[in-house]
Amino acid sequence: MRFRTLSALVVLATVATGCASTPDPASVTGIPEPWLQDTADGWAESDAFGGNTPVLSNDPCELGDAVPGILDEDPTITDSGWGSYGDDPTATDSYRYLCDFWSKGRYAGSLQLIQAPDSATADQTLQLFVSRTDTADQENTVTTVQAGQLEVHVLARWYPTNPQGEYQAMYLDTAHHALVVLEVNSLSSTDFAGYSDDGVAADLLAALASGS
Repeated sequence: MRFRTLSALVVLATVATGCASTPDPASVTGIPEPWLQDTADGWAESDAFGGNTPVLSNDPCELGDAVPGILDEDPTITDSGWGSYGDDPTATDSYRYLCDFWSKGRYAGSLQLIQAPDSATADQTLQLFVSRTDTADQENTVTTVQAGQLEVHVLARWYPTNPQGEYQAMYLDTAHHALVVLEVNSLSSTDFAGYSDDGVAADLLAALASGS
């Protein structure tokens, strides 16, 4: 696993193209409180509560009504909803919340908040993420990037047998044992090469800033 610092220029460029009126990403110190509160409030009343499969609908995204621009494109949020997290689908203190999005002809993806029941489970989730290795049909590289004040872990994945790429950026908020993951997939070779670990980390930081 590699580690490097995300340049201020990348962060500023992402904010300028994604959502210029949001707070300074450099001020972000964790997952926005409204995200944690709003998703927690809705989990037990959601259609997914008590089941093992996420249930998505076209209801507004609780993580904001717009994902900051990715690859100079403003994506459209297509659906959102909750799913269980962990062994007990009726646990009220653990769940995941997803907002799916896409940009026609460019990419698809999701912004996901994972509320773990405790710090040990959150740490285990992070360790599983950073320990990804190559498989027969995946080339996986994990990098750790310092984005503003946050340590963001980035998975870059290329599918050589079905040529397309994917990036996932994960941030662990240890104070709330919660994680946020930005995934951008279905990338062409050109977009995969042009996006980068720094780019997806900056976009995750911009998304967190938009909710602050």
